[in-house]
Amino acid sequence: MKKTIISMAIFTFLFLGVGSVYASLSRSLDLGSTGADVTQLQTYLAQNSAIYPSGLVTGYFGPLTAAAIQRFQVAQGIVSEGTPETTGYGRVGPITMARINSLLGGGGQTSMNASPILSSANVQYTNNSATIAWTTNVASQGQVYYNNVPLVFNEATGPRQQPYVSGAYSTDNGGTTSHSITIQNLQPNTTYYFLTRAVDTAGNMSMTWPSSFKTNQ
Repeated sequence: MKKTIISMAIFTFLFLGVGSVYASLSRSLDLGSTGADVTQLQTYLAQNSAIYPSGLVTGYFGPLTAAAIQRFQVAQGIVSEGTPETTGYGRVGPITMARINSLLGGGGQTSMNASPILSSANVQYTNNSATIAWTTNVASQGQVYYNNVPLVFNEATGPRQQPYVSGAYSTDNGGTTSHSITIQNLQPNTTYYFLTRAVDTAGNMSMTWPSSFKTNQ
């Protein structure tokens, strides 16, 4: 099984090859956020002057950091207009966090309030079906979104908001830490794009950056 990270925009190459930062973000970040994770974010962004020309690492998420996130979101095809409150433009929401974490080598996972935590998905497929399995650290409902064209999604604009994801989706019954969802009626010899998501009983959501698989002939 070949699992690949989807490139959502022509500028993905701007961040390939970055190897000096390995930690991952675990919460949404907005104007006014402070802390070690903001420092980590700024350290990462500062490695590309086209995205973060000031290169300031202060631990404070101010207007310059927000502008850098906007450039990153445009380059990655996440969102290109609006405000943090209307479209998530300029904030590190779940989609932006997932992409940054995937580029940091953290598996592409994002987590609101650091819960639930998703393992990497295991995909078993035939010519017309696929079973996607993963685990979470707390009981939650598992969700899979998939399509035979790249997924389109909208950044969340606030805590516990579940961002829109295009394509078909399937869920499990919830209340478990072991998730397995089988998708039927797929087309043979076709590439499918998918992401996994989990929502716990408190409404905290985690999701992964999209991956892909190709059904058998």
